[in-house]
Amino acid sequence: MLKRLQRWIQDKSGIGENRDALAVLRRRVDALAALQQQHLPETLSLPWIPELPEGVSPAIHRADAMFRFPLSVSGGDWVRAASEYFGAGRELALAAKKSAPMAQSLLDFGGGYGRVGRFLAAEFPTAERWVYDPKAGAMAFQQNAWGARPWNGTPVDLVVAGSVLTHLRPRDAAAELQRMLDALRPNGLALITLHDATPETQVHSATEESALPELEDQLNPENYASVYFSAADWNRLVPAGWTYRVLPERFGGTQQILVVTRAEGEA
Repeated sequence: MLKRLQRWIQDKSGIGENRDALAVLRRRVDALAALQQQHLPETLSLPWIPELPEGVSPAIHRADAMFRFPLSVSGGDWVRAASEYFGAGRELALAAKKSAPMAQSLLDFGGGYGRVGRFLAAEFPTAERWVYDPKAGAMAFQQNAWGARPWNGTPVDLVVAGSVLTHLRPRDAAAELQRMLDALRPNGLALITLHDATPETQVHSATEESALPELEDQLNPENYASVYFSAADWNRLVPAGWTYRVLPERFGGTQQILVVTRAEGEA
């Protein structure tokens, strides 16, 4: 009722005409973006790339929302978007190497199009590297670009989950966290990123993907959101027999990095 009254007032005051015109403009922009998307090469050609460690692939898939969103909000600032994208991926890979330097097998869980995975390949060149993501296109890209293998359930020494639980609604987060931990060998550990805790858990429908409807292979918005856990709700998610610590490093400057391990005496 309140929304209907608000629209009536807007229509009477003339605001409604602008509102409707903006809605039409948004749909036209989205349509043009969808048409453009179909003509982009699978791997984007970047006019600027930061200096990368030797062997790290600069390939970015055209549907990689983790790159396309900062490029969009920056108004096409390639330097800013590429710096943020590659910088965040390298930060988490370095934290993984520091936390589990002897890992011989690892799983890039929810690895998307390889923001972190490309750096894991460089930091763990001799390790058995697996990737899991619900997007078939992302899985294929990581396999073709730097040789990650599709995860088949094999236990690993290290699980890296960058910006995964930040997008899972609370009803799904517990099951996926348990799935990550079940993938670990007895002495293994998981690196998981979270937004800073909020007083109450918050779930927002706006995500990088919802802002870019033209991208193919979209995830179901019913399952994919922007999630900020309260400390109490996060602690309830961590299964019995497991513990965690927060690293001083940050992921992309916006997320905390947690190291999750079995509690002392657990096996």
